[in-house]
Amino acid sequence: MPASAYLAGPMIAILTIAVLAVVLHRGLQRDAETPVPLAPSPALDDYGLLASAAVVRTLADAALIREHLHSVGIRATLATAPDGRIRVLVFADEVNRARRVVGETR
Repeated sequence: MPASAYLAGPMIAILTIAVLAVVLHRGLQRDAETPVPLAPSPALDDYGLLASAAVVRTLADAALIREHLHSVGIRATLATAPDGRIRVLVFADEVNRARRVVGETR
């Protein structure tokens, strides 16, 4: 038997191991590069149980509106929207009353 017949088996084994190593390396590398899925971004005015009573540009204006709403018995909080404006948020069942109070002060 020629010497090349004895080399064919080990060469096939080495080639198979090399191909498996490359496939595994690329497979594991893709997992590291795959970004973590993000939660869907909410709409601009989606604050769960809260709704926007007013939208202003400065934090000072928003604080004044919030304090005025507190003075008439409406609980309010502030949130910065993705567009940079400040939203005065109240519970949904008080939003119409809060908008009327805010509208009267303007």
